[in-house]
Amino acid sequence: MEEEKTTSETQKSDSRPDHSQLNAFENFYEKFRKVPLKYIDVFIGVCVAALVIVVLVGILKSKGIL
Repeated sequence: MEEEKTTSETQKSDSRPDHSQLNAFENFYEKFRKVPLKYIDVFIGVCVAALVIVVLVGILKSKGIL
């Protein structure tokens, strides 16, 4: 019986802290903890590519090419 209590107590101490104990950034990132890293990498890559395209279109419009 004591072994079972010890196991459940250690599992509780290993679990994630309560949301009230986390700051705003930790709460935000906690929502994405289950998202696979490759999807986050793809999302960042798409955002960077979109930023580059927007900057290039702005440069081309300022030179009168577009």
